Amino acid sequence: MEQPWILKPAVTPTPELVAAVGGHPLVAQLLAQRGIDAPEKALPFLDPNLYTPAPPSALIGVDAAAQLLHAAIAARQRILVWGDFDVDGQTSTALLVTALRMLTNEDHVRFHVPNRFEESHGIRLPKLKQKLAEWSADVLLTCDTGIAEAEAIGYARDGGLTVIITDHHDLSAEFTGLTPGLDPLWGLSAAEVGVASVRRANAIVNPKFLPASDPLRTLPGVGVAYKVVQRLFDLAGRRGEEEEMLDLVALGIVADVAEQVNDARYLLQRGLERLRTTNRVGLMALMQSSRIDPARLTAESIGFQLGPRMNALGRLDDATVSVELLSTRDPIRAGQLANKLERLNQERRVLTTQITKSALDLIERDPSLLDYNALVLAHPQWHAGVVGIVASRLVEEFGKPAVLLLTPPGEPARGSARSIPGVDIGASIAACSHLLLSHGGHPGAAGLSLLPENIGAFRRELSRQVEHHRDPSIQPGLLVDVAAPLSELSLELEEELARLAPFGQGNPLPRFATYDVVIASDRRMGADGAHRKLQIRPATSEAPVHELVWFGGGDAELPADGALDVVYTLSVNEYRGERKLQLLYVAHRPAQPRPEVMTPETRRPLEVVDLRRVAELRALLPTGATWYAEGARLENVSPDVTYAPRFAVPGAHGRPLVVWSTPPSGELLHWLATSSGCDTLYLCARATTDDAPAAVARQVAGMAKYALTHDGVVDVGRMAARLGQTEAVVRTALLLLAARGILHVLEWLDGDRARIAASAAPALDLDANALWEELDALLAEVRAYRRFVLRARVEELGLLG
Repeated sequence: MEQPWILKPAVTPTPELVAAVGGHPLVAQLLAQRGIDAPEKALPFLDPNLYTPAPPSALIGVDAAAQLLHAAIAARQRILVWGDFDVDGQTSTALLVTALRMLTNEDHVRFHVPNRFEESHGIRLPKLKQKLAEWSADVLLTCDTGIAEAEAIGYARDGGLTVIITDHHDLSAEFTGLTPGLDPLWGLSAAEVGVASVRRANAIVNPKFLPASDPLRTLPGVGVAYKVVQRLFDLAGRRGEEEEMLDLVALGIVADVAEQVNDARYLLQRGLERLRTTNRVGLMALMQSSRIDPARLTAESIGFQLGPRMNALGRLDDATVSVELLSTRDPIRAGQLANKLERLNQERRVLTTQITKSALDLIERDPSLLDYNALVLAHPQWHAGVVGIVASRLVEEFGKPAVLLLTPPGEPARGSARSIPGVDIGASIAACSHLLLSHGGHPGAAGLSLLPENIGAFRRELSRQVEHHRDPSIQPGLLVDVAAPLSELSLELEEELARLAPFGQGNPLPRFATYDVVIASDRRMGADGAHRKLQIRPATSEAPVHELVWFGGGDAELPADGALDVVYTLSVNEYRGERKLQLLYVAHRPAQPRPEVMTPETRRPLEVVDLRRVAELRALLPTGATWYAEGARLENVSPDVTYAPRFAVPGAHGRPLVVWSTPPSGELLHWLATSSGCDTLYLCARATTDDAPAAVARQVAGMAKYALTHDGVVDVGRMAARLGQTEAVVRTALLLLAARGILHVLEWLDGDRARIAASAAPALDLDANALWEELDALLAEVRAYRRFVLRARVEELGLLG
């Protein structure tokens, strides 16, 4: 089921906002769409000179941390900075090391960045013991880590070290129950300070102690470190000198995908200014190897060019090199390190391409993997440092959370997860903890490990938990900001919209949709033809023609003729001093008269007429409605009713929708409501299926037998619709029949069809008992959901949000 396009409402800005912003009226419209609907909000958003940042002391723990560091410097104590291997950790470490070395003897400051493959994230106690044995530190200062490292913090305190934690990750269970905004140390009684816990640290700085509305709440680790340094330089009488480190702050904010609002946006704006004129030799060398013009550097330059090169170190090698690159003063050494990053980034690209292809091959061989609410894939030879990147690509491709697991022989499976808006993957995985060895993460990403034999059970349980941790108010789909004809696009418009930059999390690049266009020309780009350059024009005229660049679209199929709708962003192609407008591809579809779905702000609230417990329905159901009805036990209500299976519902064009059958999953129910575009849904939820495993297997066998007498092709989606089941149930039933020798699956033609043949012997590579258990478990989920639909309040079904 393809996700719909969701067109945001064309909010009309107030005259005051238009006058204050000036320029193209679309700038004011986009600001109003994003909730920046008044001049007092818009002007500081556009111009950092008009924004008043929070003072460092507004961040809980900063004063105590800075005082402790100031005292340590005065006493000539030795400080060990402990960071992390992602870009936020690299920049946080480099920032603290640079700042401390500016204030004290360089020999008094050392740092450690964990190795992903030997230590993983955090502070491993054996490594801490080793480091302290090699170099007797007086102060342990963490950045982008520490808030969950109770054992290591306790060991350091027992050894007499002063411990200062600067972090931004979610608070551990030790802090559960603390009031947001309460100082986590000062103000607690001695009894409340747990023995050998994180709270034994001498100072803790973490914006997660602040209320959700606080402007400092979204700071990443490098932003937290900068606030500490800002206060430290103030104590040292060197206020303002810390601003030369804003280039590092900008790198970390973008690379960590921090929400770019309030102080985080302000620091990014200032940091980009500093980056464009940086005298940091390591960054200058990195920009040169990345072929970036510093004067034209943007947040996108960090996200797509600098960030991936720095991340490649943490993924494939030792991120210590990156900290050295960011802090060295030797141009020759900087060039050597930048070249190493370039080589590793090339290796990262190759590995990412290989693993992505491998993952897609797994799905092609077993399309039933797509039937779950989350995509869980495993392979023994994948690279642990790249699976997170590939998981993100699969999320974009399939529109659902993805988990990629590495399964080396004789070892636990381990891997990374990425999610979609509206699904808290960290909480979903945590709810599967009884199947896991370890886990951790946040709503957008997570890591985990488990025994290989638990992967199947984890896949099923995660699918259930994703449904429970889905925010029904967030509609799945492709968000589009503006619908515009090609004739309204210009280089001047792109330059006006650039005033909204920097773009990123919390302030996405505006997406445009143009309907009913045709392809005037189509050619491949790149050394291997992996990219594409299209010329598009309106279907109803010859001009104007615009260039649409599709990165990674070289092998994609496009119709030879016929009109398309396209979604894209605006960009500038600069070549030999000439600047011209360029559209960057996001999505396409066959031309449709209008977007299928509007946002809750633009469509009327869905009215649900609850008829689940009403016996006589004839007089209550509207004429001209679309009836969703599936299953083997359908009874006629009226002779003028035409039943529609799930795949016919998107053609409803906003007519009332009668949900006669009880859907087999919440995902299907939500999709029926949104894809129909209806304003009124009549919920009847009648039992029209037989959900017993034996009955389903017999029904699938009958359909397969019919297919064998015709073209030998079964359509899993249509079979599922005929039976009123999920695609996962039908695919598992087909594999069960193959395992018992009733049929043979020759090949999967695409995501929904398979070519089959009669078979006289069971498939040796399929376990019939395991498949029967899988079918029974899947149907148990279906039965449980149908019972839930019958007893739940309408609000609990997620149709009204």
